[in-house]
Amino acid sequence: MVANRATDTAVQADGRKESAMTTVRCYLPVTPEQLRRLRDERRLAGPLPAYAVTASVQAAHAGADLDEWEFVALQEAARSQLAGGAPVIVAAADVVEEGVRRREDRASGARVEVGDVDLPRVAALHLGDDVVTGRAGAAADGPQGIELSWYDTTEIAHVAELAAALDGTPAGD
Repeated sequence: MVANRATDTAVQADGRKESAMTTVRCYLPVTPEQLRRLRDERRLAGPLPAYAVTASVQAAHAGADLDEWEFVALQEAARSQLAGGAPVIVAAADVVEEGVRRREDRASGARVEVGDVDLPRVAALHLGDDVVTGRAGAAADGPQGIELSWYDTTEIAHVAELAAALDGTPAGD
């Protein structure tokens, strides 16, 4: 089971509020190329690997609250980038619950898979020190986790420039 983050509400013409959809906060490790695509096309086509609060995360951190569980999921997403030698770029997105495919085995941790993600569903972008400083290898997993800087999605063009400087690809490509 994935913990629900929020339920979006739609307001009808007559003023009635109606529950539209339940969303789950998911953390998507993205490459510089995916980041450019998100900026230019305003969407990432699924299926995409992601990390979220799962039953496995809740069981492993039984005394924690939702914010702490989400931090665990965010860190797992960042670690997956670090382990693969990729720049540490994570998009936090509120994905419609039906679009999240769960893997409930303990070994999967926070790992899930999501369908398409539209830019308006992305709440924030988190960058490792490697991307922020432009120095490959600057991101490190310390006792408090991987240090991540938060960027609003309105800053996606700047974030894409930072990522491009690190991976050597021109930002406009």
